[in-house]
Amino acid sequence: MTDKEESPSLCSTPVEVALKALEAQVRALQTLHQQKQLHHQHPPPETPSSTTTESAIAEEIVALQAENARAEYRIQCLIRALEEKDRLLKKKVWLGAREEGCFLVMPGSAQHPQKKRKKASAKAKATSLSKIQPSTKEKAAALEGFQRLWDGDEPPHTMLLRQQTFENTWEETSNIIEAVMLDMNHTALHDICTFVEKAHSKNNAKGLIALPFHEIPTGLVFAGINTSDHTTPFLHLASLLKASASPAYSCLLQSKDCSTLQGMMKHMMDQFMALKVQKYTYTDNDEDIEEEEQEEKALNYQLSTDNGSTACKLQNHDLRMLEAWYRHTIGKSTSADPPLVVILQDFELFSPDILQNFIMICSEYRLSLPIVLVFGIATSTEIIHQSLNKSTLSLLRIEKFWLQQSEAWFNRVLETVFLETPSTLKFGARPYKFLLDQFYLYDFSMSKFKACLKYALMHYFYGNPLSIFFSLMKNSQHEMKMELSSWWKYELLTKDHTNNLRMLPSFKTHVESLCEEQPAMALKLLTDDQFLLTEALPDLLWGLEMYRQEFQFGLDLIQLLQGHFAAFSVLRKPKRMLFLQALENRQGLDTTSDVTKWLVSLVRKMEPEKLEVLLQELYVLVENPKYSAFHATLSFPLSLWKQRLEICLAKPQVSTPRREDQAIVSGIILSDLEKRETATSKKAQREAIDHLKHEGLETSRIVMELADWIVQLFSQHLRSYTCMPMHELIYYTNVKLHEKSFAAQPRASVQTALTQPKHYLDCSCCGGAHGSLLPSEPDSCILYKLYLECGRMINLYDWFVAFGSVLEREKRETSLEEDEVQTRFIRSVAELQFLGFIKPTQRKTDHVVRLTWSNIE
Repeated sequence: MTDKEESPSLCSTPVEVALKALEAQVRALQTLHQQKQLHHQHPPPETPSSTTTESAIAEEIVALQAENARAEYRIQCLIRALEEKDRLLKKKVWLGAREEGCFLVMPGSAQHPQKKRKKASAKAKATSLSKIQPSTKEKAAALEGFQRLWDGDEPPHTMLLRQQTFENTWEETSNIIEAVMLDMNHTALHDICTFVEKAHSKNNAKGLIALPFHEIPTGLVFAGINTSDHTTPFLHLASLLKASASPAYSCLLQSKDCSTLQGMMKHMMDQFMALKVQKYTYTDNDEDIEEEEQEEKALNYQLSTDNGSTACKLQNHDLRMLEAWYRHTIGKSTSADPPLVVILQDFELFSPDILQNFIMICSEYRLSLPIVLVFGIATSTEIIHQSLNKSTLSLLRIEKFWLQQSEAWFNRVLETVFLETPSTLKFGARPYKFLLDQFYLYDFSMSKFKACLKYALMHYFYGNPLSIFFSLMKNSQHEMKMELSSWWKYELLTKDHTNNLRMLPSFKTHVESLCEEQPAMALKLLTDDQFLLTEALPDLLWGLEMYRQEFQFGLDLIQLLQGHFAAFSVLRKPKRMLFLQALENRQGLDTTSDVTKWLVSLVRKMEPEKLEVLLQELYVLVENPKYSAFHATLSFPLSLWKQRLEICLAKPQVSTPRREDQAIVSGIILSDLEKRETATSKKAQREAIDHLKHEGLETSRIVMELADWIVQLFSQHLRSYTCMPMHELIYYTNVKLHEKSFAAQPRASVQTALTQPKHYLDCSCCGGAHGSLLPSEPDSCILYKLYLECGRMINLYDWFVAFGSVLEREKRETSLEEDEVQTRFIRSVAELQFLGFIKPTQRKTDHVVRLTWSNIE
C-alpha cells in the first residue's frame, strides 16, 4: 500500500468494525490452513474435482488476503486519527485545568525573591496527571454536536469527516477574515508605531526647540462605530509595538476592568511589569502552602534605599512603583529608553472622572516615565471635549489616525470569501442579501458578520450528509478523482450518498439535458454508482471551480469597463451589488442585464485613441495569474486587435468616414439607453452594426469585434450558479434560520408568550386548546386573549367583567373577592400598556385604544 493511495478520510474508520473484520478474516484463514494441512497429510486421489477445489481455495485465500490488507490499512489510518484526537483532547483538558488551577502572583521587587515551592509528591503528580486524561464524556463532547444522520444509519467515519471538514473550513474562513483586516490596517498601524517611536525623541524632526511642557503624546485612533470590533486591531497594535525595531512596553485597558482609578492603575502596572502567573499542583502538605499564600497576601511592594534599608511601603497601584521598576529595567539595557504605551480600547465607555485623574497623574510622571496614550475612538473628536475638561486637554499632545472603516473591510472580505477562495462555503441570493442587509441597515458589525458565517457553516455541515464532498474543493481535478476512488475502494460511501446525490434538483436537470443528446450517459449516471462517484462527480465539482474562476473574471471585466468610462460614474455599481444582482437573476449578468448592455453600447462608441488604452488594460487583466486556466484563449484575439490598431493609427486616416461611422453608432446604438424596444429600432440597430463590420473603417471593425467579444464573455462567464450541476454541494441557500436567529422579532415572541404560555412556562395547567381561555393561565394572557376579540376602542368595564367571568371558573378553596379581581385586572392592563398593545385616550376616559391588529403566530 503506497502513500499516494492513503487517504486522510480513512482515519475515521471505527475501531470495533475493523477489529471484527480482522478477527473474521483470521478465523477464515486458520480454517483454510487446517484444511490445507489435512489435505497434505491425507492426500486424496487426483481427480478433476480435487484440482478444482484447490484452485477455489487458492482464490479464496487471495481474496481474504486482499480483505485483510484493506482492514489493516483502515486500522493504521484509524490509529493515527485516534492519536490526533487524544492529543487535542489532552490539550483542551490541560487548558481547562489551567484555568481552574491555583495561581500565585509574585511581586517583582528584587528584595523579596520568589519562594521555592516544595516538590509535589508522587501521589499529587499522579492526581494531576489523571486530571488531564480524557474521559468518555470528554471524548463524546469532542464531537461538538455532530450526530449520525439518516436516522442513525450514516457511517461513523463520514460523520467524523463532516466534523473535520467543518473545523478546517471555519478555521480557513476565520483566518481569511483576520488577514484581510490586518492587511487593510497595515499602513495605519505602521504610522501609529512610528508615532510611538518618535513621541519622546530628543531630536525633533521638524527642527523645533524642545520645550519643558508636561504634554503626554496621545494618539486618537478612529476604529469604527462598533467597539466590540476593536479588539483585533488593538491586539495586533500591541504585538507590533513589542516586535518593532525599537520595542515598547504596552498595555491594553478596557473599561470593564477600570471601574475605579485604583483598579485602572493596578491593571496598567501589572501588564507593564509583566507579572507572570505561575501554577503549581497541590501536595499533601496543604498547610504549608496556605501559610505561604497568607504571607504573600500580606506582602506589599517596597522601595529600598542604596544601603538596603527599607524607605517606604507602596501599594500595588502607586505609580512610584512603576517608576522604580522602569529605572531598574532600563538600567540593565543599553538601548534607548522604550516608551510605555497605554492603549484605551473603548474610550467612550470610560468614566470621565477616572480618565481626568488618570491623565493628571500620568502627567506628573511624564519626565521620569515616557508614557504614550492611545485612545480608541468609535464616534468623533467631540467625545474628547465632552469627556475631558480644558485643563486635562492641555496636558495632551494629540495626533489622529484612521483605521479602515468597516465598509471597506466588509467589501474586501466578501470578495475574498465568496469569489477568490475555492474552499469556502458560497452563499445563494437570499443568504447573501441577508448579510448585506444586516451589515448596512443595522449595525455595521464585523463580529456579527463572522457569527452569521459560522452559523451558516454549522447548519450546512451539521445537517447535510453530502457536505463530506465539500472537502474536495481544495483539490485539483486529478486529486478529486484519486480521493473519490479511494473512498469507493475502501467502501467509505454508502448507497444513501448516491441516492441523495441523484435527488438533487440540479442533477435531475443535468440528466434531463443529457437524455436527448447522450441517453447512454444519462442512463449510466442513474444506474452506475461507481461511475457517478469516481468519474462524473469529480468532473462536475471541477466544473464548479472553473465556473467560480470564470465568474470572477467576468466581474473584474465589468469593474474594468466601469472604471474606463469615468464620465458615466452615476451608473457604476460596486462589486458586491453586481454579485447580488447575478445571484438574484436566473440568467446571471449576461447580455440581457442593463449593466452589460450599457457597457457594450459604450464600447461600440469608443475612439481609436481610447481603444488602445482599453486593449492594454484588458491584456493586463487577462495576464493575471488567477486566470491562467483560460489565458491562452483570451490573450490571442487581444494581441491581434492590438497589432491591427497600431497599424491603423500609424497610417493617416480620413476624418469624414470616421465621423459618418460615429454618427451611425451614436444615432442608432443609443436606442439601448433610451429603451427603444420596437422591432424597427432593433432591426435598424442590427443593420447599422453589420454595416460597420463590413464597410466601415478598420478601427470601426476592431471596435465592433471587441464589443462582440465582450458580449460573448459576458454570456459565458456571468451565468447563474443555478445552471451548474451539483451546485447544492457548495452553495448555501437557506436563510430562514438566519432570519430567526440574527433578526430579532420581539413582537412575535411577546404575542406567542401571551397566546401560548405553555411554551415558556412548561406547565400542564396551561396546555389547553389553541385560543381557549383557561383561568389557570397568567392574568396577562387571559386579558390579551380577550383583547383580541375587541375593536379599536375597548370599554374598560366590559373588559373587566369578561376578565372576572374567566377568573370565576378557577377552582379554589375560598371565594374570589371583587377587590382581588380588580387588582389583578389593573396590573394586567398596566402590563399590556407597557408592552405597547393599548394606550389611554382623552376622547373617552373609560376606554383605551387598541394599537395592534395582526396577530403573529
